[in-house]
Amino acid sequence: MIGLIPYYPPFIWELGPVVLDSWALLVSLGFIIGLEISRARGIKQGLQVRDVVDSAVFVVGMGFVVGHLVHVLAYNPHQLEEQGVMALVKVWAGFSSTGGFLGAVVGAVLLFVAFPRWLGPTRDRMQAAGKEGVVRNVVEWMARERGFWPHADALVFGFPFAWTFGRLGCFSAHDHVGKVSEFALAVNFPASSYGGPRHDLGLYEAMWTAVIAATFYALRKRRVQPGFFLALWCAMYFPARFGLEFLRNTDLRGADVRWIGMTPAQWGSMVLFAGGVWIATRTWSSPAAAEE
Repeated sequence: MIGLIPYYPPFIWELGPVVLDSWALLVSLGFIIGLEISRARGIKQGLQVRDVVDSAVFVVGMGFVVGHLVHVLAYNPHQLEEQGVMALVKVWAGFSSTGGFLGAVVGAVLLFVAFPRWLGPTRDRMQAAGKEGVVRNVVEWMARERGFWPHADALVFGFPFAWTFGRLGCFSAHDHVGKVSEFALAVNFPASSYGGPRHDLGLYEAMWTAVIAATFYALRKRRVQPGFFLALWCAMYFPARFGLEFLRNTDLRGADVRWIGMTPAQWGSMVLFAGGVWIATRTWSSPAAAEE
């Protein structure tokens, strides 16, 4: 049976010296859209625009760094044998989304909790001594007090909108080819290379994340305790991601590794879902969740 969706190769545009592929273009577009939505949400919640923007850049940056480390260490350890430490340094060469989520958590904890606690006294001493310069500016930026839950919630509010475009980028590049299937939304991959129609998990995840984005939009006027949308993201995304992982291929070259029968993303999804349950216990039962 031919899949409903025809196969097409990844798109690449050459604009003079600039070469853009469909994945990079859609991911960049998603980041811009997600940042603007988070910025607008932050303004509505009374947050400083610079704090929302700085936080988004730092947290997303940490996500890319840790996502690459997980890509190498968990999925492709052979790259360490072939390339040495450079396999870890090339942060642009491969990315694990589960590692990206873990990196975002680490980045948020560092920026909102650890840096102010560690560098607050240093900032105060530098201010008292009247020191000026780049070092003081960096210390003051890192030690700046930013409430964890309000800022984390503002960032995650824009995330499903960004992630939808990111996963469409994965679909355009066919980065996540699944098992052979006759499902109506299967992609008709070339039989010579892929064996015929298969699931394309980038498409499925983009579709589900769009549903999450629509849910967030529908709840945008609801007065909620900070952390509500973070918990809602965990509740809606990670169980679905856990299930979609069962559709990953096991017969093609480069198939994801399995740890005790499950992919690293499934193990990570369970951990992050548990974190979402913990967040929900401190937010959803709050009387602040009543509608305006």
